[in-house]
Amino acid sequence: MSDSSRHFDVAVVGCGTTGLTLAHLLASAGVRVAVIDRWRLPVSFPRATHLDDETMRIFQTLGLTHMESRYIGVGTYRFLDPDGRAVMEFDMHRGKTEQGWNSDYMFHQPDWESVMRGFIQESDSASAYYGWQVLAIEDADDVARLLLRDASSGVETGISASYVVGCDGANSVVRSVLGSEHVDYAATHRSLIVDIEPFVTSPGLPPNLDTFIQAGLRNPVTFLYLSRGMLRFEWLLRPEDDTREFERLDRIYGLLEPWFRPSEYRIARADMYRWQAVVADRWRSHRLFIAGDAAHEMPPHLGQGMCSGVRDATNLAWKLPLVVRGEAPPELLDTYESERKPHMTVFVETAAKMANQIEDMVEVPAHLEPPPVEERGPLRPLMGPGVFAAGGRWAGTLSEQPRLADGTLLDDVVGFRFALVGTDSVLGDVRDTAGPSLRRFGIQVVSASSDEFAAWLSRLGVGAVLIRPDRYVFGTANSPAEVRALISRLEALIQEPQAALFADVDSAT
Repeated sequence: MSDSSRHFDVAVVGCGTTGLTLAHLLASAGVRVAVIDRWRLPVSFPRATHLDDETMRIFQTLGLTHMESRYIGVGTYRFLDPDGRAVMEFDMHRGKTEQGWNSDYMFHQPDWESVMRGFIQESDSASAYYGWQVLAIEDADDVARLLLRDASSGVETGISASYVVGCDGANSVVRSVLGSEHVDYAATHRSLIVDIEPFVTSPGLPPNLDTFIQAGLRNPVTFLYLSRGMLRFEWLLRPEDDTREFERLDRIYGLLEPWFRPSEYRIARADMYRWQAVVADRWRSHRLFIAGDAAHEMPPHLGQGMCSGVRDATNLAWKLPLVVRGEAPPELLDTYESERKPHMTVFVETAAKMANQIEDMVEVPAHLEPPPVEERGPLRPLMGPGVFAAGGRWAGTLSEQPRLADGTLLDDVVGFRFALVGTDSVLGDVRDTAGPSLRRFGIQVVSASSDEFAAWLSRLGVGAVLIRPDRYVFGTANSPAEVRALISRLEALIQEPQAALFADVDSAT
């Protein structure tokens, strides 16, 4: 491969939600980042549509709170039998949660990507290669080299980077170079996805932004409200169904007839998708990483595909700057896979189970009585082994986001940094005794002076919490001495991360 003319700390390949989240957080930390995407402009139609409260909290950190007014809420998500009876439901309208935001939103991905690309354009630390295709990647001992081609002119150029993160989707180029294989959770399905802009209101659709999946039909159907007044319908195809038959326009009109006449809407999108439930067996090889759909895919029924990719990005986004600045060894990056892979596998397995339940119900006679309605809350899995303190039950769990006494949300005070939150009596004189370590890792000390903070600490049964930049709890303390020990443990794990890989977070919590 030819010599690279420009060098970056990190090259992010793929500018969907995962790649843009990672690139923006890295650039905000002063990391020199190349952002590469084969499309010159953002997507023109929504692919991802749902985000949860944890993801909205990350969007808050990205500077996207002004976009919340453009999102819509979500009602109840019902799993219906052929007669329309609910056999399972999720309450998706829980109001404000402990994350400081509503439990669920529907958003318009093209708007989101446009804003994020604007942030990249405004950054002095980021260089955008939009409309450039990655032709080759060389993972050398000292650097990774990438050969790029401009799709419009055919011009080729080379760049180099200390690390490359493939956020380039299910057909990832980076994953193929990395040599990772898929672990299959046996939930491969085809679906016809149709987005429409209705001109009238259909009485056959649920009120209150409610969503449904109706199983037991020959082709089970999913319905959901999108932002901007759009509606989405998805039909699950059976193995023997002909894809071309379902792509015919007259067939699409026929599928929509229970709710709309052909003259009552505009078809904005009609695509065939192949869903899988897979997890890559390796997420890192030397200087190469994969994240988002490049590392894992799942059926859409949990609405967690995009959310999982954003979690990948925030995990890497606080570790990579420490490594490229020489403040932590490269082995710290091994904890990305050890932490994230077990966590998101819970979502893949759950989504696969739901997808298979829907398909299995095609074979269930409609006259059988359905099981009782099942209500479920949000999934909050524990992170896998990594940079977490042992000896406390809350390490590796998602932190809450209380408001300070003046009403400010915690993350708005902290930024994308470590936060040490606690009562004054437990924090003690930590600002003086641990000052060098606090400054070294950018740990923001916050006094828990509000009722919300007091209530959270009381629920945990602790006096102080050390929170990582990705908002997961590193560990807790109940005395000034334990606080100092907690900071020392963080420092030790960052400097010797291999010790973290042999720790079992679950057994230590």
